[in-house]
Amino acid sequence: MTSEALPEAAETYLRALGVELSDAPPDTVREIVEDVRAHITDALDSGRTMDQALAGLGSPQAVAGQAREELALADGGLDHAARAGRTLRAVAVAVGVLTAVCVSFLLRSAALLPLDLTEAGPDEQSIVERYGPGLAMLTLLPALIAAVPFALPVRTRGMAGVVGAAVLTALTCVSGEMGLYYFPLVLLLWAATIVPSAMRRGFGRVAVRSWHLAAAVFVALPGLLGVSAIVTRTLGTDWVGVVLWIVGPLVLAVLCARGIRAAYAVVALGGALVMIFSMVALGFLFAAFWLFGGLYLMIGASGFVAVRAKARDRVEQRSPAGQRGMSPST
Repeated sequence: MTSEALPEAAETYLRALGVELSDAPPDTVREIVEDVRAHITDALDSGRTMDQALAGLGSPQAVAGQAREELALADGGLDHAARAGRTLRAVAVAVGVLTAVCVSFLLRSAALLPLDLTEAGPDEQSIVERYGPGLAMLTLLPALIAAVPFALPVRTRGMAGVVGAAVLTALTCVSGEMGLYYFPLVLLLWAATIVPSAMRRGFGRVAVRSWHLAAAVFVALPGLLGVSAIVTRTLGTDWVGVVLWIVGPLVLAVLCARGIRAAYAVVALGGALVMIFSMVALGFLFAAFWLFGGLYLMIGASGFVAVRAKARDRVEQRSPAGQRGMSPST
């Protein structure tokens, strides 16, 4: 069988492979696709069925990943999972810097440091006022730990990310009140480690749908709580509050459950705005809003980077490998 006479299933597979390598140099992509085309042709000429030939290759994602490793394309053209991890890590670093600013300059509590320095000044002082800028700079350490993988070789970034996330998790657990405020950073770091790994392994449709539904439940929580409060008449609100805290989250939850990428972007933006708002309007519920906003940001950012554009989804869903095992990015 000649390469020009390949069945449509093979051509669909090759198109999906080309999409996976779309950010690599065009000549390299053409060479890889032609090599795979020749492999499929040889398999069919030897008497194997199309399903057997494609099963022997693996998914387009797996073939693209192997090609990147063999041809050292990881730096020049990042695969989708790698880009997702880098984006989540960049968001984590930004949250770490924001947290350091909040903890050092805005929060006024003697309980923020697990040190016996209560004689240094009045209780109602920030860390930078109480202990000076030198000690306050230590609040940037988590952000620096989160950023370490960016400065390392590609092959060591994954392990460095896991170690950094584990170290910051431990520090968060033993740092008392201060650790509480770094919890969103820790969530994002684990997302930057787990999401790319899950995308590379791939999961079935049921797992993907379950992931979207779990995210939708968290997104819908404010709306569900708001409805419950209005029904029981424990909370009164105007139409603006109804739109922001009830209708908005419920609509976003439905869209997230359907895997709509734009909905996850709005969720991430909403979480970031809630965190910033909690800093501007410090009050009794500051910690609750800070943690809630961080959770929203993590869910939204993870969903946004994991869900692929619809055009790419359609190509992958038509390929036999895509029909057998979908990744969380569908």
